[in-house]
Amino acid sequence: MFSLATDAAPGRPNEDFVIASADLAVVVDGAGIPFGGCHHGVAWYARQLGVRTMAALVASPDVPVVDGLAEGIAAVAALHADTCDLTNPGTPCAAVGILRVGRERVDALALSDVSVVVDLDTGPEVTCDLSIEEISGTEPDAVAGMRFGTPEHANALAALVARQTATRNRPDGWWVAAADPTAAQYARTASYPADAMRRAVAFSDGATRPVDQMEIYGWPEYLDLLDKVGPAGLIAHVRSIESDDPHGDRYPRTKRHDDASLAQFLPE
Repeated sequence: MFSLATDAAPGRPNEDFVIASADLAVVVDGAGIPFGGCHHGVAWYARQLGVRTMAALVASPDVPVVDGLAEGIAAVAALHADTCDLTNPGTPCAAVGILRVGRERVDALALSDVSVVVDLDTGPEVTCDLSIEEISGTEPDAVAGMRFGTPEHANALAALVARQTATRNRPDGWWVAAADPTAAQYARTASYPADAMRRAVAFSDGATRPVDQMEIYGWPEYLDLLDKVGPAGLIAHVRSIESDDPHGDRYPRTKRHDDASLAQFLPE
């Protein structure tokens, strides 16, 4: 069974969403300019995408996870195509992680920079698409040496977002869920024998900062910590690390805090 946790960055609405059944979890990390082209907002989009993708996969348990995500994207687009401008560059989009645990096979999907980690007898296997960083640059590099709240940090962040927006959802760029279901075909996927899995987790990138941005932990140690403190405890630990570096001096990043979500699967 899955154990879930999600937490908004302090002072902001939660633009992450996580949902699970007994053997399936979907983690959504929403992004976009608030009400840029869509009057519903990013949090609404993230919730709808998670629910619609989950519904598609539950209704057809044997459907490939890529097809379930494509169906979810199309269903959400249909909900607001008549009321919102889905071609606006600021319209809501989302990174998506899917973890499906079957009797014989474990399926992982990552569209953009979520991480789905399946810990096997041979060690952790990570499914994550970092094309956004390879094409537009990493967040720590973009704001290195700049403190939160300074003009330099704000200008560097704006330049990074502009590069990301200009290269999003195009053949030579990086892909994320938005209004076009074709994006699902660009997701990274992997499958593993179920009897080789020790544990598995789907994370939004706000929950993996101590591993992939701050480089405090390796994956084995981070998964062990999760086993010890649980999903909510792990996010609380992330918040503690962020709060201990309030200006971004030690760990350069675009936001002091980020929404953080995860779905942890432990075999019974």
